Amino acid sequence: MEIVVVGDINADLIFTGLPSLPAFRELKHAQGMKFTLGGSSAIFAYNIARLGAATGFVGKVGNDHVGDFLLATLGSVGVDTSRVVRDGARPTGICVSMSFPDEYAMVSYPGIRESFALREIDLDYVKSAHHLHLSSFYLQPSLQPGCVELFRPAKAAGLTTSLDPDYDPREKWDGGMQELLQYVDLFLPNEMEALRISGTQSLTAAARVFNQFGHTTVIKRGSEGVSVIRDAQVTSAPAFEIKPVDTTGAGDSFNAGFLFQYLSGAPLRDCIFWGSACGALSTRSLGGIDAFPTCAEIETFLAAHLHEPMKMASESVL
Repeated sequence: MEIVVVGDINADLIFTGLPSLPAFRELKHAQGMKFTLGGSSAIFAYNIARLGAATGFVGKVGNDHVGDFLLATLGSVGVDTSRVVRDGARPTGICVSMSFPDEYAMVSYPGIRESFALREIDLDYVKSAHHLHLSSFYLQPSLQPGCVELFRPAKAAGLTTSLDPDYDPREKWDGGMQELLQYVDLFLPNEMEALRISGTQSLTAAARVFNQFGHTTVIKRGSEGVSVIRDAQVTSAPAFEIKPVDTTGAGDSFNAGFLFQYLSGAPLRDCIFWGSACGALSTRSLGGIDAFPTCAEIETFLAAHLHEPMKMASESVL
């Protein structure tokens, strides 16, 4: 197994074409709807498996039809779900998303995934992979305290590791994050998360903080592109221009493309190009998985968009 993904999984119910958010006692009609695989960790697992990485997923769903649907969806691209916990104590979680061209609003019911904890993870299974990835650190309150004890033995066993923190609904931005980052090789926050976690007001200041951990930090900046901090250097690249239909899972799709190249030992430039292409192309349809590209589609897209060298800039953070 090349990569094992630990983390959140739920269903996404996405509405598009709304004229605005509904007010109290007001009905708004959507023009489009999609019921699909959700959860940052699960979307990432599906997408990197679609690129060809041998992938296992460890998470928790209910004993219900929604859980059956999610596991079947992961299995359709070859993701091993044999270590997913089924528990009927609560239903599988669902997130309702109202998607607009440049914004979104969400209502989430975490369900059984909120109780997912370290004791339910087969650590021998995790250590059988080459790489460990976890998304949504802040959205999994029962797993959060055990994350260091998940990553530390994985690192000791020789695995490389990656982490996407996601948003902290409590706005605390800690919960053991500073200790956990000592065992992370690839840190994948967006710009807002990077500033909150570092406690700084600028990307330059955040870069100095994250550089101290000695890992690679990839800061996703949406339409502004990406900034990668490695070896006291910040390398920045613009995003590919594309008109999005729905941005659900775009960051997870970026992670999949970047990590697929990273795990093959590709140079940083290729990791950035593949991540940016996957993030852009994933927005062509509703949800985080349906528009995710194949390797052939990515190569065709890059060939069409890189006929002129993409402007990349590097500067020291010291």
